[in-house]
Amino acid sequence: MKATKLIVTPLLATVLVSLAPLATIAHADTAGTYGTTGQVTFVPSTDSSVTPPVDPTNPDPNTPVVPVDPTDPTKPVTPGTAGPLSIDYVSSFNFGTQEITTKDMTYYASAQKFNGSDTSKPLYAQVTDNRGTDAGWSLTANASNFSNGSGTSEKVLTGAQISLANAGLETSTSSNALPPKASNTTLTPGTAVTVASASNGQGAGTWANSWGKDADLTSVTDTNGDTRDGDKAVSLSVPEGGNAKAQKYTSDITWTLSDTPAN
Repeated sequence: MKATKLIVTPLLATVLVSLAPLATIAHADTAGTYGTTGQVTFVPSTDSSVTPPVDPTNPDPNTPVVPVDPTDPTKPVTPGTAGPLSIDYVSSFNFGTQEITTKDMTYYASAQKFNGSDTSKPLYAQVTDNRGTDAGWSLTANASNFSNGSGTSEKVLTGAQISLANAGLETSTSSNALPPKASNTTLTPGTAVTVASASNGQGAGTWANSWGKDADLTSVTDTNGDTRDGDKAVSLSVPEGGNAKAQKYTSDITWTLSDTPAN
């Protein structure tokens, strides 16, 4: 095999040496500096559309969910309120089918389901504050008596109360947003109670106030033998059977969001 040799002649070596100092001569001089400004102005949202519900345990506005009404899976869910300060969604409570008794009893609500998913989630209320003022807000709930109708034939489930426990908050907003406060509470018929509230500087963005975590979800078997996913953080207490009759009882719950900040 023929070997190829690289020969550096004295002339080439001289050229390389003489070019080396020239490479260090070129450099840039600063002729001056000049400053400019970037600017953007934000105003409260005027979007008339409703903020869609999100997963209460992993709220992502880019992946909204379609809740299933626990009291009637075939019924469309009532849309939330519009505006920069809005109630986006609140779960309904279904405590199943139970036998009449004279004992003190506690019943658990069905867990939250979503269209297109078999996964159960805690029941929750979702609020959005896009006002841009950080002025705070309050969410209250006022439940009526559990009754089987109206007028002279109305029967009331005596002493029945809904309890909301293990309240927690998740947000789709950046971590620098100050959270509102979630409250454990009991819905005494005819009395408005605070469920969640934000003081000045708190509660901006979208917040899901859930009752219980995944660990609070459990399998519940009703007295008619039906098994369902239950949320033990939302319960109905009925003392001494509540003088129940063999009928369906319902309670209307009014959720009110006001721009009054928490104390």
